[in-house]
Amino acid sequence: MLNFVHSHSFVRRSFTIGLLPIAIGVAGLYIVGSILIGIFLFVFGDKPDRHVRLALMFFWYLIMELFGVLIALILWVVTMFGYRISSDRSQRVHALVQYLWVASILGGAKVFLRTKVEFPDAISFGNGPFIIAAQHSSFFDALIPTILIGKYSENTIPRHVLKSDLQLSPSLDIYGNRLPNQFVNRGSKNSEQEIAGVKKLANNLGSDALVIFPEGTFRTKDRYERVIRKINLSDPDRAERVSSLKYLLPIKPGGLLAMVDENPESDLFLVAHRGFEAFGSFKEIFANIPFPDPVNIYIKHISAEIIPRETGECLRFIDFKWLALDKWLESRVVSNASTS
Repeated sequence: MLNFVHSHSFVRRSFTIGLLPIAIGVAGLYIVGSILIGIFLFVFGDKPDRHVRLALMFFWYLIMELFGVLIALILWVVTMFGYRISSDRSQRVHALVQYLWVASILGGAKVFLRTKVEFPDAISFGNGPFIIAAQHSSFFDALIPTILIGKYSENTIPRHVLKSDLQLSPSLDIYGNRLPNQFVNRGSKNSEQEIAGVKKLANNLGSDALVIFPEGTFRTKDRYERVIRKINLSDPDRAERVSSLKYLLPIKPGGLLAMVDENPESDLFLVAHRGFEAFGSFKEIFANIPFPDPVNIYIKHISAEIIPRETGECLRFIDFKWLALDKWLESRVVSNASTS
């Protein structure tokens, strides 16, 4: 059933957009209920505002989904009912709306969940093209590359490699498919087809940016051990090389290497964060509301000139840079532990 919904956009959007008013109504009831729960918890002193904050965040997200869909409808009409939706001006307007939508979701997290995100003071992506490979350990960190591109570059359209599951978000579905993105099936057994899609996405990049989450999913102890065992079967040297990762998963090389190979003139930016780990599940989010510690964003700039062109050497080079990213995460963990 889910596969059918994923593969048929009309059915999928009829389902997800049709559910929006119902979901907003449920969220409204949750707000009322959360206030009553908060009053009860206040008597016992057990974070009485947690339910209220989560309910408001849920309601805010759904309202932003609704606004995203309505603006998409307006843009569809303005572009002659979709006839000129692929024009350069239309694409840049859609990219701007996408950035503002993502920024509004993060803004809601700042207000309702008390999430503070600390971005780098001095960083510039230039005007493109460039590649971003970002850590992925929570729901919210998927927003970070779009925010970074909107903040630190001008008129750059991001081209994402995203999980097909994200198309269950009406706004991400509509804007994600109107803009040049590639939705991949994480459980696909046809990796060659998925990589071919990434190569096509990377063609004729112009001044655009490529965004990928090369780990593929959140890190857990079991996933890490499973990935290391799989790598060891085909490349024992690499398995040994990445076995010291403490906070990241080894990258899945196919997509990222395809991007680098197709765009040898593009700089590579590795993005990590410390603080979004508590957003890994709804249970963890609820347990940590309000969030006391800031989220730190770290960006490592790698010039295109120093990236090896040979595939094996390129993977080895990126693995060592990924290990350095892991070391930064370790330093943040140690720093936070020493100050707490």
